[in-house]
Amino acid sequence: MMVPLEIIFSLIAVIIALSYVTWVARNNLAWIKYVNRKPVSPSGQNTSVSVIIAARNEESQIGSLLQDLLTQNYPPAKFQVIISNDFSTDKTADVCNAITHKFQQCGIQFLLINATENQLSGKKAALERAIKMATGDLILTTDADCSVSPDWIASFAAKFAESSAQMITGFVKLHDGENLFAKLQAIDVLSLSGIGATSVINNKPLMCNGANLAFTKAAFSDAGGYDYGSDQPGGDDTYLMFKINELFPGKVVFNEDPKSIVITNPQPDLNHFVRQRVRWASKVKYYKESYVKATGLLIFAVNLVLLLVALLAVIGSMNWIIALAIWILKATADLLFLFHLATFTAQLRLLFVFLPAQILYPFYSLAGTFIAMKKTNYEWKNRNYKSQ
Repeated sequence: MMVPLEIIFSLIAVIIALSYVTWVARNNLAWIKYVNRKPVSPSGQNTSVSVIIAARNEESQIGSLLQDLLTQNYPPAKFQVIISNDFSTDKTADVCNAITHKFQQCGIQFLLINATENQLSGKKAALERAIKMATGDLILTTDADCSVSPDWIASFAAKFAESSAQMITGFVKLHDGENLFAKLQAIDVLSLSGIGATSVINNKPLMCNGANLAFTKAAFSDAGGYDYGSDQPGGDDTYLMFKINELFPGKVVFNEDPKSIVITNPQPDLNHFVRQRVRWASKVKYYKESYVKATGLLIFAVNLVLLLVALLAVIGSMNWIIALAIWILKATADLLFLFHLATFTAQLRLLFVFLPAQILYPFYSLAGTFIAMKKTNYEWKNRNYKSQ
């Protein structure tokens, strides 16, 4: 007797949903266990740190970050700040030069590197120029449009002293603003940061963010700098993480100190948002790690299932109770995970937009997958990039 296709599809859909829920539950449990450990004691202030920022056309934002770095609770003689100016066409260099004296007064070494005509452009090249001049044992990177807490450097130095890690990833969150669009972006980044953090906690790193990342200068050298993924303009953070994790298994760790969180701004409109996500997606298809591909396939499959079961239930080709149960199952797992992440980042108010985000996400996720699979050109910082 032939088994009806509806039953076969329903079984497959349930299996995929349960696989996803199991993965999210594992991440959630790992997160709870890790962040609820005994806090790292404030130590490691003998570590020399080089804070590096690659900047291009950031005159309106970099001043605020520099003020944050001036007020760090870390010995001034133990850290330096290096701005690598990536051919800015605005007054980024002027803003940096205007504040140099304040760093000198505080006893903090401050360097501004202006790219010259015969040098390569792009973020990776800018970072490499700065890293070559860095004197710190620990390199700490962020972006010019970010803000950091007064204990940002100290939290990474303490984690480094406690773990002897070769790379330390940090959490990034968005200002969620007052409008729905900003909040939807913020809850998306909350989820992405959480997945990146728990993947590192589980020793299967999937992603990290160069806006909040630390690594040893020695590990950077051993990894060949940005050689892995060098044919791609982006991915300076994640490609480097993959290589360091390959060379030093178990030595990529996550910084669970809330003082280490970096805050940045959402995209101002849909056009900028799409361009940012295209840029992010453009590098995914070049990842070589099998577990990364498997995770991506699971996320793609569950979002495809959500749309298919909803469609089939609407046209009467599937039991609507089964379809609804699958949606509720996934939503419950996601909500529990986001609750713990939002508690960590003090963004519990974001859960008020969980329902619209949950409905929109399958469409957004699948669109991102298709973009990632095709050759896509994108524009960033007034430069046009072509996917290889």
